[in-house]
Amino acid sequence: MENDTTQNNTELKIQNDTEEILREKPKKKYDFYVELVLFLILGILIGIALKTEAVKKITIGYDDYKMKIMKSDFDINKIEKDILQKQNDEAQKGTEENQIDNNTGNIK
Repeated sequence: MENDTTQNNTELKIQNDTEEILREKPKKKYDFYVELVLFLILGILIGIALKTEAVKKITIGYDDYKMKIMKSDFDINKIEKDILQKQNDEAQKGTEENQIDNNTGNIK
């Protein structure tokens, strides 16, 4: 008799455990869907925030004519000419020094 009651108790425990596990599965699935929806909402909100900030800073395309054109204080073509002139001057100076060195070597 006592053996039957312990067996019944273990069967009841097993049955309760299986019922609890079966109840947890849908709950876990529900939690997963809730988290997925929350991530979707968070992604949409972050996307909207980034887009509104980007519109303030980036203007390319249709609204280009509305941009304020800033006067540049430098001329790239002039800078390029100056650099090329300096390089030519240095090259001529180097060849003159080589010629002077060659001439002084001949004198010795």
